[in-house]
Amino acid sequence: METPHPKSNPSERGMPQGDRVREFLEQYRFVIARSRESRYRAYALRHKVFREELRYALGEDTGTPFEKDAHDKHSILCLLHHTGSDRDAGCLRVVLPIGNDGQPRSLPLEESCAHGLTDPQLHPDRFEHSSLCEVSRLAVHPDFRRTRDCALGLRENDLQLLEENRLLPPSPLVTLSLFLAATAIVGLAGRRHVFAMMEPRFARLLKISGLEFRRVGDVIDYCGPRAAYYIDQHQAERGLQSSLRPLYRHIKTSLAPQMLGAAHT
Repeated sequence: METPHPKSNPSERGMPQGDRVREFLEQYRFVIARSRESRYRAYALRHKVFREELRYALGEDTGTPFEKDAHDKHSILCLLHHTGSDRDAGCLRVVLPIGNDGQPRSLPLEESCAHGLTDPQLHPDRFEHSSLCEVSRLAVHPDFRRTRDCALGLRENDLQLLEENRLLPPSPLVTLSLFLAATAIVGLAGRRHVFAMMEPRFARLLKISGLEFRRVGDVIDYCGPRAAYYIDQHQAERGLQSSLRPLYRHIKTSLAPQMLGAAHT
């Protein structure tokens, strides 16, 4: 059963004061998917976005409406739930390369995109497995996206409009909050060295937000043009834009009680 999430209080000290941010905190909550039911909700959302909409050949058991693979067994899955409609707006996973049996495992990108890992200093095999993880399968339901041309649906000018507090829904905070949640989960799981496969244009957009991923591989064709990126979780927390830090603290505080034991399930 999921740990109950405390209701957001927009007047809480240190909480962002923009109207859109307050609305976001009132309408959305993060849930660590621990139960079978909640994990299959994440798989169903991934199936809808990656397979049905974007036509990516991902996961196993392609005849089922659930996109999942072997790495999900040793991953922390997280859902972003829209409370008003009782629907899941987004999801992500943090893959831990040590399974429940304690044996080291490869990161997904080491298996599927090994030829694209070209930085000799920032390669997964340069780090202790216990400090490594990979963020992947970030997806936003099309009804909660700013644009439908990618699984995350965010454009550079959305960030400027957000700063000016003049955006109409859906909020770009849906997408940005998934990356903030991933950063928090990585830290709460005791990991530091984070890898991800993403489009270069999205890495540039995240840099504007203060999440400065470093490209560590060539751009290859992997569900479109993508490259391997790396970020140090400690630096990610320090580098966040000041306007996002209160939101990040709120997300991290809400996830902390749900994370107890999650890295070992």
